[in-house]
Amino acid sequence: MLLDVIRAAREALANEHVIQPRSRGEREAMRVLLATRQGAVHASTAAIDQLKALIVSAPDGLRAELRHLSRPRQVTRCAGLCDRPALSAEHRMAIRAL
Repeated sequence: MLLDVIRAAREALANEHVIQPRSRGEREAMRVLLATRQGAVHASTAAIDQLKALIVSAPDGLRAELRHLSRPRQVTRCAGLCDRPALSAEHRMAIRAL
């Protein structure tokens, strides 16, 4: 086995034809797009997981208001929530976090 390795190394060194790396072009463009998409999917999943965790741990009234909504409606409703001074500190901070 060692002899095979030595023979392969000698043949590679003796070869005058230099191997060229793959060209970047379309392959690299596709890699960049796929990597970007994968990162966006991971970020979206993490944001959804965090929203769901905040809803689960929210005060009862707020949790009941948001729990039955679909995810897009939860996001829209959370974006429209307003924190009022009459609410408890826990409720106000949950609204701010959502």
